[in-house]
Amino acid sequence: MNEFETIYNTYRSHLFSIAYRMLGSISDAEDIVHEVFLHITQINIEQITDLKAYLSKMTNNRCLNLLQSARHRRETYVGPWLPEPKIQTLDQPFEKIIKDESISYAFLLLLEQLSPIERSVFVLRETLAYDYNEIANILDKTEVNCRKIFSRAKRKLNGVTSTSLTNSKQVDLLTKTFIQASVTGNFDQFINTLTEDVVLVTDGGGKVIAALNPIISKQRVSAFLQGIASKGSFYGELQPIIINGQSGVLHVQDGQPLKAIYFALDQTETNIKKIYIISNPDKLRHISLPL
Repeated sequence: MNEFETIYNTYRSHLFSIAYRMLGSISDAEDIVHEVFLHITQINIEQITDLKAYLSKMTNNRCLNLLQSARHRRETYVGPWLPEPKIQTLDQPFEKIIKDESISYAFLLLLEQLSPIERSVFVLRETLAYDYNEIANILDKTEVNCRKIFSRAKRKLNGVTSTSLTNSKQVDLLTKTFIQASVTGNFDQFINTLTEDVVLVTDGGGKVIAALNPIISKQRVSAFLQGIASKGSFYGELQPIIINGQSGVLHVQDGQPLKAIYFALDQTETNIKKIYIISNPDKLRHISLPL
């Protein structure tokens, strides 16, 4: 194994973690990491005193630049924009699922409330445990400034800083309930698990049919789900999967993934307060289905 391969194997996962948390896109994160490693093949790395810090700074800077341009793209995006989910099928070994577990999808959505620089500081500090001196060096800011930015980000997130998963057993049960409802067409039991102010968000990106606005309230979500089910929108196979380390549902038809469905629980971790349906094919293309 040559020196470049050693560096790649050592730092690729860490750099991807930075980029994915910053961008909410697997494909963009992979492109950023590829660019970073392509760059270091063209420089003398022996002159770099702290390679991890150097690579992290390069990755972060590229993400900040992309986020600035992404804001314009999202303004013209058709319908709601949702992050690209990191999906694993259940045929993968449990140990690999734990190893590959990323930031929870619900928290990735929360990060969308932050400005690019706030997101950068928060990701490095809260989810990747960088100290303020390291963050200051990466962002070319003072430690005091970075602390202030982190504090402002926390306020925007209403003090929520936990990236941990919710009640896994309850989510597993709700996932099975949804799959059963989709198969039978009877959503009564599933609807009973929704909060009164539940919100359903669909992301088709203008490439497939999807609701252009969030659907709010138990009554309207119920009508929407039963309506699309009656029109055959869940025709095919619905299978349990892992979305960013938590149970979700994947809709597959003729061997192609059509929808990824994620449930977020309320504060009691009992009922569903948010349903996210990702059907933009560009955000599902990385999924590897078992043969």
